[in-house]
Amino acid sequence: MNWKKLSKVIGLILCLALVPFLAGNSYAQKPIELAFALHTAPGGPDHMAVGKFKEMVESQSKGRLKVNLFPGAQLGGERDNLEQLKQGEVALTQSGDLTISMYAPEYGPLIVPFVFPNVEGVFKAWDGWMGKEIRKAAMDKGKVHVVGIQRRGSRMLTAKKEIKTPDDLRGVKLRLPEIPDWVAVWREMGALPTVVAWPEVFGALQTGVVDAQENPVYLIYTTKLNEVQSHLMLTAHVHACFHWLMSDKVLTSLPKDLQDIVLKSAREASAYGDRITKEQEEDTKKKLAERGMKIVNVDVKPFMAKAQPAVEKIRLKWAKGVFEEVQKISAGK
Repeated sequence: MNWKKLSKVIGLILCLALVPFLAGNSYAQKPIELAFALHTAPGGPDHMAVGKFKEMVESQSKGRLKVNLFPGAQLGGERDNLEQLKQGEVALTQSGDLTISMYAPEYGPLIVPFVFPNVEGVFKAWDGWMGKEIRKAAMDKGKVHVVGIQRRGSRMLTAKKEIKTPDDLRGVKLRLPEIPDWVAVWREMGALPTVVAWPEVFGALQTGVVDAQENPVYLIYTTKLNEVQSHLMLTAHVHACFHWLMSDKVLTSLPKDLQDIVLKSAREASAYGDRITKEQEEDTKKKLAERGMKIVNVDVKPFMAKAQPAVEKIRLKWAKGVFEEVQKISAGK
């Protein structure tokens, strides 16, 4: 027998025998991809935190998971992303105050303007029974898990003029997100609330569709709203948080060990983002001033007093015990 020919035949047989194994092994190593939708523009601590999350998940899963980021509303606005989560079309998102407005309005004081005196009170509410009920409502209504809470920075008012008192708000066309309680509060104070989706805000300010808006200072900076707004009022009217949300459909499709990695990474990355936001807020105000914005200190008490009639009506919709819990937390008890 020709040993040379025989060796070639044996080699061919071995290769053919290995094909299914190699194909199966390649398939097993293909990472599961997780889409993370962000409605905000890159450059802020929210995106830095998500970058940390991506790094942690991919490293700890040893390549079994891959996180794909879609920043700057590539997949639509905030409401679009929440619907995509429910359907399992994306895995994760960072949602702002729309989370509570949509899923748990009965626990609205966490996002109603001029209610909580500081962000520590908001975190305390999330750590208690109110936070537990909000998480349950998000799961029941939206099919999403709240997997992290991150300080977003206090929301401040910006405008094309100085606003020192509630009287200065009269007739101002104020852009607001689609949150009915916010519309009610600002209307009570004399503004003309106008709901505009976030991706359209810059253009609406530029063309005069609206005169003013309100957001955390980092977002004002990263989206260059100083180019269409001249004054930044330090109203700190909502101590905003980002709610890290994950689709139940996607989470439950993962093996248990990968679920644990994703959930742990989300907690740690959101805490990381929280620290960065806290550290950077004052510096961001200085940067906005350097870009030409006038920083206006205001006495918030007259604004709170003016908003009170609206808040009194809104609190009638809150769940039993919520108002009393807010009072207790605000008093430091």
